[in-house]
Amino acid sequence: MKSILFCGLFMAAVNASAYFDGGANMTTGPDAYRGTRLNLVIGSGNVAVEPSIAAYTSDLLDHTYRTYGLRGAWEADKYTVAGEVGATPEVNDYSNKFAGGDITFSLTPGEGGKARLAGPGSRNVTRGGTGVTRIDVGAGLRQTMHEYTGAVRIKTDQTQYSLFAGAKVLMINLSASYTGYNYGTRKIVPLINPIPGHNFVYGAAPKSSVNTRLDLPGMPMLTPFVAYTGTKYMDSVQDSSAYLFGTYVDLSMVAANVSYQIFDRGSASVSFISVGAGIRF
Repeated sequence: MKSILFCGLFMAAVNASAYFDGGANMTTGPDAYRGTRLNLVIGSGNVAVEPSIAAYTSDLLDHTYRTYGLRGAWEADKYTVAGEVGATPEVNDYSNKFAGGDITFSLTPGEGGKARLAGPGSRNVTRGGTGVTRIDVGAGLRQTMHEYTGAVRIKTDQTQYSLFAGAKVLMINLSASYTGYNYGTRKIVPLINPIPGHNFVYGAAPKSSVNTRLDLPGMPMLTPFVAYTGTKYMDSVQDSSAYLFGTYVDLSMVAANVSYQIFDRGSASVSFISVGAGIRF
């Protein structure tokens, strides 16, 4: 990870077209839940490298689990193609590893540059416009192996596929995604299994998930946003709904965000608070 950061900073120093976008987010919730994520985007020309580290702990997890990821992307004006790998090293007999890729097409290239409105490569777009000024569509695929090495080694093979789209209409950014899940050999419930749209991890085996989001850029420094995520699960686990409310604070090179998410599991609801900050140049 240090070598990646060093190479990225060196690339930024020698290339005027290079850029850096890094940030940290922390989420707190019930049962002493605490999630922390550190992520970087280091780019030059059409190439972007995105290392990340996430850590999760709570009274229910009883341990701290860390997930390391690396995404590499080729970002052209009309499309982005990316691949990713990552792993959660073994803690308390549980581990996982994953690999995947995604592609995004911009149907109106030239409006907003290489930043995408939806998918893994999405970034906050703060400027408004007139009419429909940007449409992005794409798809992604990830293969994850969840493994438990207790008295007997058992595995769960999970395939995650997604379709997503985003549009910039007047002063509003709209995005939506659908994520489906298939399982090959399924003998354990995935423990660390982030769902798009959730600010937290929830130990369950999802069947499908739908996420919609609305951002309202253009206000001085502030970009409010709201989002909804509905998820269906296997193993008779109740369906869930998650409602997200928050805002970005944009101070040019420095940005911050705060959000509040309500997670309704049918029989009960809990809430999570997330705060974050970052720097870009």
